[in-house]
Amino acid sequence: LLLYKSFVQSHLEYCCPLWSPHLQRDIIQIEPVQISFTAKIQGLSELNYWDRLHRLSPYSLQRRRERYTIILVWKIEHGILPNNVNLNFRDTSRYGTTCIRPFGNSKY
Repeated sequence: LLLYKSFVQSHLEYCCPLWSPHLQRDIIQIEPVQISFTAKIQGLSELNYWDRLHRLSPYSLQRRRERYTIILVWKIEHGILPNNVNLNFRDTSRYGTTCIRPFGNSKY
Protein backbone atom coordinates (compact mmCIF):
# COMPACT_ATOMS: atom_id res chain seq x y z
CA LEU A 1 0.00 0.00 0.00
CA LEU A 2 2.91 2.34 0.72
CA LEU A 3 4.29 1.83 -2.80
CA TYR A 4 0.88 2.59 -4.29
CA LYS A 5 0.51 5.79 -2.28
CA SER A 6 4.05 6.89 -3.14
CA PHE A 7 4.19 6.17 -6.85
CA VAL A 8 0.69 5.73 -8.28
CA GLN A 9 -1.69 7.78 -6.16
CA SER A 10 0.59 10.80 -6.15
CA HIS A 11 0.53 10.89 -9.98
CA LEU A 12 -3.24 10.42 -10.16
CA GLU A 13 -3.86 13.27 -7.72
CA TYR A 14 -1.25 15.78 -8.85
CA CYS A 15 -2.99 19.16 -9.42
CA CYS A 16 -6.34 17.40 -9.49
CA PRO A 17 -8.44 20.54 -8.82
CA LEU A 18 -7.23 21.81 -12.20
CA TRP A 19 -7.82 18.72 -14.31
CA SER A 20 -10.41 16.81 -12.25
CA PRO A 21 -12.77 15.00 -14.60
CA HIS A 22 -16.43 15.88 -14.35
CA LEU A 23 -17.78 13.45 -16.94
CA GLN A 24 -18.76 10.02 -15.62
CA ARG A 25 -16.91 8.25 -18.45
CA ASP A 26 -13.65 9.98 -17.48
CA ILE A 27 -14.11 9.15 -13.80
CA ILE A 28 -14.75 5.52 -14.71
CA GLN A 29 -11.44 5.39 -16.61
CA ILE A 30 -9.38 6.62 -13.63
CA GLU A 31 -10.89 4.66 -10.73
CA PRO A 32 -9.90 1.17 -12.06
CA VAL A 33 -6.26 1.94 -11.29
CA GLN A 34 -7.01 1.89 -7.57
CA ILE A 35 -9.49 -0.98 -7.95
CA SER A 36 -6.86 -3.11 -9.67
CA PHE A 37 -4.13 -2.29 -7.19
CA THR A 38 -6.22 -3.02 -4.09
CA ALA A 39 -7.35 -6.34 -5.61
CA LYS A 40 -3.73 -7.51 -5.71
CA ILE A 41 -3.18 -7.07 -1.96
CA GLN A 42 -2.89 -10.44 -0.30
CA GLY A 43 -5.91 -11.30 1.84
CA LEU A 44 -8.18 -8.71 0.23
CA SER A 45 -8.63 -10.14 -3.27
CA GLU A 46 -11.87 -11.94 -2.36
CA LEU A 47 -13.55 -8.72 -1.16
CA ASN A 48 -15.32 -6.22 -3.40
CA TYR A 49 -13.78 -2.79 -3.99
CA TRP A 50 -15.76 -0.90 -1.36
CA ASP A 51 -15.00 -3.50 1.33
CA ARG A 52 -11.30 -3.31 0.43
CA LEU A 53 -11.41 0.48 0.79
CA HIS A 54 -13.14 0.12 4.14
CA ARG A 55 -10.40 -2.24 5.36
CA LEU A 56 -7.54 -0.12 4.02
CA SER A 57 -9.13 3.21 5.03
CA PRO A 58 -8.34 5.29 1.93
CA TYR A 59 -11.09 7.12 0.09
CA SER A 60 -11.94 6.46 -3.53
CA LEU A 61 -10.00 8.57 -6.03
CA GLN A 62 -13.15 10.51 -6.93
CA ARG A 63 -13.81 11.31 -3.26
CA ARG A 64 -10.21 12.47 -2.77
CA ARG A 65 -10.40 14.76 -5.84
CA GLU A 66 -13.63 16.28 -4.53
CA ARG A 67 -11.97 16.87 -1.15
CA TYR A 68 -8.99 18.64 -2.74
CA THR A 69 -11.32 20.86 -4.78
CA ILE A 70 -13.28 21.84 -1.65
CA ILE A 71 -10.04 22.67 0.17
CA LEU A 72 -8.90 24.81 -2.78
CA VAL A 73 -12.18 26.77 -2.85
CA TRP A 74 -12.01 27.27 0.94
CA LYS A 75 -8.47 28.68 0.62
CA ILE A 76 -9.60 31.06 -2.13
CA GLU A 77 -12.59 32.20 -0.05
CA HIS A 78 -10.40 32.96 2.98
CA GLY A 79 -7.75 34.80 0.96
CA ILE A 80 -5.01 32.21 1.39
CA LEU A 81 -4.79 31.75 -2.39
CA PRO A 82 -5.50 34.36 -5.10
CA ASN A 83 -8.88 34.24 -6.80
CA ASN A 84 -7.61 33.81 -10.38
CA VAL A 85 -10.74 31.97 -11.52
CA ASN A 86 -13.19 34.76 -10.56
CA LEU A 87 -15.16 32.79 -7.98
CA ASN A 88 -17.92 34.81 -6.31
CA PHE A 89 -18.88 34.06 -2.72
CA ARG A 90 -22.25 34.96 -1.26
CA ASP A 91 -23.51 34.50 2.31
CA THR A 92 -27.09 33.39 2.72
CA SER A 93 -29.00 32.78 5.93
CA ARG A 94 -30.38 29.47 4.70
CA TYR A 95 -27.37 27.85 2.99
CA GLY A 96 -24.37 29.64 4.50
CA THR A 97 -21.64 30.65 2.08
CA THR A 98 -22.22 29.67 -1.53
CA CYS A 99 -19.70 29.79 -4.33
CA ILE A 100 -20.58 30.84 -7.86
CA ARG A 101 -18.23 30.49 -10.80
CA PRO A 102 -19.30 32.61 -13.75
CA PHE A 103 -18.69 30.74 -16.98
CA GLY A 104 -16.70 32.56 -19.61
CA ASN A 105 -15.27 35.17 -17.22
CA SER A 106 -12.20 33.25 -16.11
CA LYS A 107 -8.65 33.81 -17.30
CA TYR A 108 -8.30 30.01 -17.45
